Amino acid sequence: MKYIIFNWKSYLNLKETLSLSKIISNLPKSKKYKILSSPNNFFHLTIRKLFPKNITATQNIDLHGLGANTGSLDVSYLTESKIKYSILGHSEVRANFNDNDLIVKDKLKHCLSNNIVPIVCIGETKDIYKSKKTREFLKLQIHKIFSMSTQYQEVILAYEPLWSIGTGLTPKIDEIDEICSYLSMILKNYSFKKINILYGGSVNLTNISDILNLRNVNGVLVGSASTKSEFIKYFK
Repeated sequence: MKYIIFNWKSYLNLKETLSLSKIISNLPKSKKYKILSSPNNFFHLTIRKLFPKNITATQNIDLHGLGANTGSLDVSYLTESKIKYSILGHSEVRANFNDNDLIVKDKLKHCLSNNIVPIVCIGETKDIYKSKKTREFLKLQIHKIFSMSTQYQEVILAYEPLWSIGTGLTPKIDEIDEICSYLSMILKNYSFKKINILYGGSVNLTNISDILNLRNVNGVLVGSASTKSEFIKYFK
């Protein structure tokens, strides 16, 4: 089964979010795909009330915890709201809120200790890609985020080249498969009960079929394309 994760970022208002959520709720059950949507955090409870079968993920969590922390989204709120997934370390969060790999590592711990499945994003810049140092960079990211002494439960790792997000550019199809295969090999040095490797970055209707057919790719994390009803209906 392939994971299909729609990251709606801050593209949609409530009406638009509910319209797409309704389409998802009407998709037939599938043994091929597990579909998650990641809406604006304000909309989770409304989606859960109207479409209880839909699976959602938050776009981030905070480390500040409960108490005098104005604006904080503590991981316990996810548990109380029966949200089982959260995206961590997305490039836009890294850029806008200065999250680095060590912060992502702490957020990973918070998720796992609260039975939240983390969707951990990693990826290289265009300069690193052009200098053919992608593998070296990703290996270092994994080393910073994960610990070899930790027994991890379920984790989703999303490879998202920074130069590909929102640009319409993607690595070649065989490159995606090779990188995901390499990540799988590196992750064997760590202990996971369950690990899935996804690709993200300018995924659209033109390339979705080729990407999902790759042997070493367990699914996709999709941004702007997933805000279009025709893209969601691809998974009928």
